[in-house]
Amino acid sequence: MVYDIIVFGGQSNMQGQSDKLSENEEVRGAFEYKMLTDSYEPLRNPVGEDIKYDGTGGYRYYDHIDAAKWLEDHALGSACYGHTNLVPEFCRAYIKETGRGAAAVHAAKGSTEIECWMKGSRGYEFIVKKTKSAVKALAKIKDASAGDVYFIWLQGESDAIFSKAREDYLKKLLVLDGDLRKDIGLSKFGIIEVGRFTNDRRDDEIINAQKDAAELYPDRFLMLTESAGTMGNEPDMMHPLIGGHFSAKGLERLGREAGTKLGEFVKLNTSGK
Repeated sequence: MVYDIIVFGGQSNMQGQSDKLSENEEVRGAFEYKMLTDSYEPLRNPVGEDIKYDGTGGYRYYDHIDAAKWLEDHALGSACYGHTNLVPEFCRAYIKETGRGAAAVHAAKGSTEIECWMKGSRGYEFIVKKTKSAVKALAKIKDASAGDVYFIWLQGESDAIFSKAREDYLKKLLVLDGDLRKDIGLSKFGIIEVGRFTNDRRDDEIINAQKDAAELYPDRFLMLTESAGTMGNEPDMMHPLIGGHFSAKGLERLGREAGTKLGEFVKLNTSGK
């Protein structure tokens, strides 16, 4: 069976900071790569790994933990509190659309700006290392072969906080995409449009930059869903205690919409390898 490598990058909403663990059923046809053990496990909630900058295992984030110290220690983070993340629902929808397998690579961390993930940063090093290792490890799974590599991006809240300009953010997206194409063989850069965090024009700068990427460079970027920007008007989609973050229900919706969209694209455009 062909397993497409799907890399999930971004900050806290991609790391996962929802209100509960809504379900943890295995996703049929999907695995999650774990870099700490260099192995694949059945994909289910909670996802991700807590990996320190020295490459050793870290510790999961909970409310009683010093957030600044956790951020200082970790390069990548698992879903906070052991709660629901969007990755399982994304992969369920993707598999349903394509009939292909999904090898999930979770590489996200909260409170990060786009610069934290660009080439030359430690974050970028971990994305590349984890993805390349995931491709190699797939060969250990009987009757499995590696397909295409997709990068799914949910990020931009921190850039809005720091008043990053639309043009600057777009330029960085283009550079990030170009480097990932060279370093991990990226086929498509999928964007889950960022939600509203500052609730003023600073959000618009980042949202519009992401729209620009998909509209001006459709050969490179694919807008997967724009729902996050309006979900703030739907209380059940948002974390009841943490502003700007989605509930388990909200993340599941984003994952389902985004996975379906990428699946539709792949079904129409894949080489069939």
